[in-house]
Order: sequence, then C-alpha cells, then structure tokens
Amino acid sequence: MTTTNESLWQKWRDLWYDQLDLADEIIAPGFKVCLESDNDLSAINDAQAVRRWVVAVNAIFQEAKFTALVGPIITDEYITTHWGVIGKLGPGVPEIGPEGATFTRVLTEILKVENGLLTECWASFDPVKVSTG
Repeated sequence: MTTTNESLWQKWRDLWYDQLDLADEIIAPGFKVCLESDNDLSAINDAQAVRRWVVAVNAIFQEAKFTALVGPIITDEYITTHWGVIGKLGPGVPEIGPEGATFTRVLTEILKVENGLLTECWASFDPVKVSTG
C-alpha cells in the first residue's frame, strides 16, 4: 500500500462528506466515471464536474454515512473499496421513496490512479433499499 494512494483514498472519501475543494487536489483532467446509469456521464471529466456530481448525489442521498465493508485494497494503480451506505432520501426522488426515508445501499468502487491523481472511477451499486418506519 502506498502512502500517496492511501492519502488519495482518504481525500476521495472526505470529498463525499462535502469537502468539495479536495477535488482540485485529487482529480486528473480527463477524469472518467463508469457506472450503470441512464445518464451520459462523459461531462464528469474534471475537478469542477466531480464537485457538481458530488453535490447532486448528496442532494438525493442526504446525510450519507459510508462504511468500508471490504478494503480499501490499495495498489500502485488501483484503490478498491466495497462500501455500505446509510442516510436519508432528499426531495425529488419519489421513484426511490419518500423524502426523509432511510435508505441503505451497497456499492463496490474501483479508482484508477495515475501520476498521483484519480483518473477513473468504476462503480457497481446494489439497488437502494428504503425504509419509512
């Protein structure tokens, strides 16, 4: 495990906790997001776009708390983590559940590292589970 990549992983995690300025330190120009989505993700290609993406995701999945279930597994080229996430649903996503409902989700994420920066993010998500009780 390299110290530099451990630091990248910590900053990536903290970025999702609204420390948006960290994107400037860790995201490479030409960054790519590869995940299951009906949306075109090609515009998420630099630090500014990653910040907008984080804000948009955090508006839907509020108060998210991430727990590393496996990992991180850190090599010179990749950082892999299997996450558990719990939080509250934000407004505007009735197809997922009512605003304020508790959600849980599990995801696996692989980050590619080149020259000390994150160049790609691959992620696979389980369906969101919602509880209103």
